[in-house]
Amino acid sequence: MNFLISNPVIAFIVFILLGFVVYTGTKLFNEVILNKALKVRHQQMRISTVAKGIKARVTGLTVATLVPMAIIVAFVAVGTNTAAINVDKNLLSINSSSDIFEIYEDFNEKLNARNTSWSFRNTTNDMANPETALDGFDGSSGDYDIKTTGSGSDDYSETNNQVIGVDEMDNVLTDGKFIYTMNYNKIQITFAGVMVGDDFDASQIGLYKTFEYSTESCTDAQFYPQGMFVDEDHLIVIGNQYNYYCGEGQSKGDVELPETDKSEVGSSETGEDGTEPIEKDEDGLISFDDDVYVDYHYMGYKSSSIKVLVYNISEDFSLQDEYSMDGYFTGTRKIGDSLYIVTNNHIPFYLEDVNLDDYLPTYEVNGIEVDADYEDIVYVEGTSPNSFTTFYGINLDTTEVDMEVILGDSGYNLYVSNENMYLVGTNYYFWPILNTLVDSVTTEESTFDSKTAILKVSIGNAEVEYEAFGLITGNTLNQFSMDEYEGNLRITTTEGWWGEEINNRLYVLDENLKVVSMLENLGKVGETIKSTRFVGDYAYLVTFEQTDPFYVINLSNPENPVVEGELIIPGYSAYLQPLGENYILGIGYGDNDGGTAGLKIAIFDVSDKSNPVILGEEVIFDYSEHGWGYSSATYNHKDLLVSVEKGIIALPFNTSSYSEKDGYSFNSGILVYNFDFTNGLDYSGFVQHEQDSVEDVYVYKSKFISEYFYTVSNKYIKVSTLLDVEEILYSSDLEETVYSPYSSDLEE
Repeated sequence: MNFLISNPVIAFIVFILLGFVVYTGTKLFNEVILNKALKVRHQQMRISTVAKGIKARVTGLTVATLVPMAIIVAFVAVGTNTAAINVDKNLLSINSSSDIFEIYEDFNEKLNARNTSWSFRNTTNDMANPETALDGFDGSSGDYDIKTTGSGSDDYSETNNQVIGVDEMDNVLTDGKFIYTMNYNKIQITFAGVMVGDDFDASQIGLYKTFEYSTESCTDAQFYPQGMFVDEDHLIVIGNQYNYYCGEGQSKGDVELPETDKSEVGSSETGEDGTEPIEKDEDGLISFDDDVYVDYHYMGYKSSSIKVLVYNISEDFSLQDEYSMDGYFTGTRKIGDSLYIVTNNHIPFYLEDVNLDDYLPTYEVNGIEVDADYEDIVYVEGTSPNSFTTFYGINLDTTEVDMEVILGDSGYNLYVSNENMYLVGTNYYFWPILNTLVDSVTTEESTFDSKTAILKVSIGNAEVEYEAFGLITGNTLNQFSMDEYEGNLRITTTEGWWGEEINNRLYVLDENLKVVSMLENLGKVGETIKSTRFVGDYAYLVTFEQTDPFYVINLSNPENPVVEGELIIPGYSAYLQPLGENYILGIGYGDNDGGTAGLKIAIFDVSDKSNPVILGEEVIFDYSEHGWGYSSATYNHKDLLVSVEKGIIALPFNTSSYSEKDGYSFNSGILVYNFDFTNGLDYSGFVQHEQDSVEDVYVYKSKFISEYFYTVSNKYIKVSTLLDVEEILYSSDLEETVYSPYSSDLEE
């Protein structure tokens, strides 16, 4: 019934069909009664031949009755289908590139309505950080006979993921047998040890294999790794490739390159007569004497793409599959054998004669290219049609790829549950576009507003499908600002920049991203959200300007969230992580007269939600003593190692100091603390690879396998034990490949 009320045209058609069914049904009923009476009369008159046309009339009336009934049933089935109900009413159909141009023109007409002086600007960063590039590789395996004897330990540390069961890409991984490290253009595989009886033996640690990728700009083999996944079967390396216009030649006189390449002209070589290298003039031209020939080359940026290299672990890390997706990298997750990747392709409408076919998302699987279809593109009316955001689902077992392309605003913060992906970005929206997206906005004035746009895409078995679009006020801090729980999305935002203008909010949104409830004005005046963590029915929130209010928010009733507890302490926590149900770990900064000083580690006891207390805290290496210091764990949760079972917290910490005698010195290492829920924190040690280094030996990660503790730097992997982390037992140089840990010498 709700479906018919929401669709009056269909309701009218159903009403007409019902009337026709009643009419034909009545005629059919009367025809049957008449035929029965006629048959009795014929029997009385001893007439055996039935009048012609009776059967035909009955059949025709039956068909005329059943066909409309079938149509009505189909309408009802569609109307009661959940998927049909959840389709966004603002979705516009796209069948060709001309439809996209029409959408773009219509958007700009609305944007310029009422002579507003504002121009649309997307505040997200379409360009991913250029940490990687891509394609071919040069793998070095060493001169040894690999054998698959020996197994690794089942007791090892995994990536510090946000959601259980949803793996995040990382730069150091272990599977209990190997340690996989990423450093610039190298992926290195180090043998970590094997089980010998019931014990794990790490004494034969050594570098086993190195994949070194090309960084040449004008080659197809260019590849910069960005991160890895590992499971029982695969090592998966993900990176970026940057494509360029490249050319070379020899010329006499001024050399003028294509307009797009002028600013990227490379240095020129001298001519045969030994003249000096030639410089560009203000117009980007290469100028030299008319009687001198000069060799030149040029390079101009063209596009970016993402590549996924899948190596087979059981076949000595041979390359099994290769995937490529054009566009800029936005994010990725892995759930079982399903790999999910999000990319963004900006559409340069400002160019003359832009061909949308050139910017339509494409992907390749082992060299076979597939283009997106215009008919499959999703567009939410009112969003800026400035880019294609593409969600990919890759089945690593079958190599099948599913893609969902969404035309609209790009995003930058990605949160992924076991069932859905949420991509958010902050954008400016203008009247009358805003009241197309938000039902509550009815103003006709020339206004604009900054909103957080949320895209929801369902996932499962490497399949992706658009689900919903939503808007809320304020900006999200990071992926931990979001959490999905019992079908609802909980999300925190901060609106404003200073003083009384700041408003911190917590929203609860339903499965269609409609607001269920909102809790606002969190924190003191002028404070912004510094960290959020959702755990079941509760949210833990930290705001900061001069002190650290730690809030406990009860979300057991999604329609009425309430602040249940509060704790005011100096400094603040930039990252929160649950330690079981009743304790929260905070990593952040200590206090310095209302500012920050020192790295702070704190454990909050939240067993009494109305009265949170500090179980234990440490402020490490005050800045005044060491010049400066920081830990990457304050902004990268994957650099933090936490194990409740082993009672260990480990994180990188780096300091630099200066003296007139020795100049600057750099110290990098892993801080290690033991903890329990009775005594709190207990300092265990600071693991360094080199002290007062002038070469900047950067120790950036730690892992454990069984009872061994592994620390990773850009030069070494060093091994100690969890009982004595500072005593180095074994070491592997990442610059030297050693004998095979599976060789006959080791077996003997």
